[in-house]
Amino acid sequence: MKTLREFGRRLNQKLARRLEDPGWLRWSLRLAWISFVFLAVTAVACCFSYLFLPVSQHLPINIWVFLMIVAALRLLCLALGQLHDRAGRKALDAQSAERHFSWALRMTPGDPDIYCHWGRRLMVGSASESDRQRARDLFERAQHLQPADDLPYVELAYLELQQGNWREASRGFDMAYRLRRGVAWNDLPERIPNETPAAPIVQAIDTSVSKLNHDAQQLNFLIQGNYLPQRFKPLMQAYQELLRETLGQGRGQGHGPNLHLSADQQARIHYCYGRNVLIAPVPEFPREVLNPDFDFEAAEAAYLAGEPQLVVIDQMLQPDACEALLHFCQKSTIWHDDQRPGGYLGAYMDDGFSCDLLYQIAHDLRDAMPGVFKGLPLKHMWAYKYDSRREGIGIHADGASVNVNFWITPDSANLAPETGGLLIYPERAPEDWNFHDYNQDTQKAEAAVAGKEPIRVSYAQNRAVIFDSRLFHATDKFHFRDEYLLRRINITLLYGS
Repeated sequence: MKTLREFGRRLNQKLARRLEDPGWLRWSLRLAWISFVFLAVTAVACCFSYLFLPVSQHLPINIWVFLMIVAALRLLCLALGQLHDRAGRKALDAQSAERHFSWALRMTPGDPDIYCHWGRRLMVGSASESDRQRARDLFERAQHLQPADDLPYVELAYLELQQGNWREASRGFDMAYRLRRGVAWNDLPERIPNETPAAPIVQAIDTSVSKLNHDAQQLNFLIQGNYLPQRFKPLMQAYQELLRETLGQGRGQGHGPNLHLSADQQARIHYCYGRNVLIAPVPEFPREVLNPDFDFEAAEAAYLAGEPQLVVIDQMLQPDACEALLHFCQKSTIWHDDQRPGGYLGAYMDDGFSCDLLYQIAHDLRDAMPGVFKGLPLKHMWAYKYDSRREGIGIHADGASVNVNFWITPDSANLAPETGGLLIYPERAPEDWNFHDYNQDTQKAEAAVAGKEPIRVSYAQNRAVIFDSRLFHATDKFHFRDEYLLRRINITLLYGS
C-alpha cells in the first residue's frame, strides 16, 4: 500500500511538472476535449437509439458500458475544469484567461478554488480599480461557497494589502491561519473565526529532525515559562521520544525533510504538529516604532546613489519593538515549513507570521524612505529560524522590487561575529529569467555570480539591509549558540512586484 501511494504521489508530481509546459498543457486540453466530445456524442446517440428506434436498430451498448461512458464523461469534466483553470492562470493576456476560467467553471461549477485563481489573475500587474473590485467579488463568492476554506480569506487579505489596508489584511490572514491550523488555546476572541477550523489529521508525513527538535525545544520553553499549561507536557515528551527513536535508528541525519513518520508515529504528536498551539499577541504600538535618532533621509540618498542599490541600517527599530518581535517569534508556534534544505524553518505572512506590529513596521519604513519604496505596497513577509550551525539559504534573488532583511536574535548568540549575516552579489537576475530560474535553481544562480565578489554584511541584532530584490544574495555561514532562545532569526519584507 505504501509503495502504491508513493507511486501515485510521484506520478502526480511528474504530471504536474509536465503540465507546466505550455505545449503539454495545450495538447492535454485538445486530447481531453476530443475524448469528451466523442463520449458525449456516443452517449446521446445511445439514448436516442433506445428511446426512438426499434430494438433491432439499438446501438450494441449495454447498460454497464453506458454507465461507464457517463462516469468517464464526469471524470473528463473534472479534468477539463482543472486544465482550463491551469491554462487561465498561465494565460498571457486577460481575454484568454477569462475564456479559460469561464470554461473551467462550466465544467466544475461552484469550485471555490477556480474563483480564487481567477481573482488572483485579475490582480496581476497594474490592476485597475474595476479589476480589483471584480477580484473582490470573486473571492467573496468563493468564501460564500466554502465558508470554512482558508484560501478566499488569504486572497482577500492580499487584495487588502495591495490597496494599502494593512489592518484588514492582518485580520484576514489571521482568520485564514486559524481555519487552516486551528485556534490557539490563548487566542483573542476577535481573532477566532465563526466557522469550525480544520481538525488535526492523523497521517504519514515527511518531516525532519530539525523540525522535531525545534518543536520539542519550543514546547519545553513554553511549558517551563508557564505560557502553556502542564497538560501539554505529554506532547513534549512524545516529541522527545520520537527524536530518540529516529536518531537511535540513524534516520534523518541529513538536511531537509528526509524523515518519514508513519501514521502511528504522527498520531503521538498530531495535536501539536503543524497546528496553531500558541500565538503571542503583538498589537500595533501607539507610537513610532522606527529609531527616531537614525537619519533615514541619508540612508535613502545612499541607496539611490549606490551601485548596486543597497544600504545597511543599524538599530532600525526602537529596542522594545525589536524585543516584541523576538518574543513573538520565540513563543508563537508558527514554524511549519521544513521543506527546505539547510536546517532552517520558515513562517510566512499567510501562514501564521502575521501581527499588527510587523505591518506597522512595514508601513512606517515605507513612509520614512519614500524615494526607495516609491509607494510600493508590501507584497510578502516571512521569517526563518535556524539550527545553531547549518548551511542556511543558498544563492537566489526574490520576485519583488525592494527587499528588507533584518535580524532580531541578540548578538551574544553569535559565536562568529564577523559572519552570520548576508552575502549580496553585485549582479541582478536577468530580466528574462522566470521565478524558478532566479529563486530556486541554485546552480544557475551560482553560475550567474561566478567570479563576482559578494558584499558581506555581518550579523547584528536590529540591523537591517535594504536592497534591490533582483540582486543575488545568500545567507552567510554562521555559528550560533545551541540554545532555543538563541537561534538565529531573520525577517524579510518584500515590496512591489
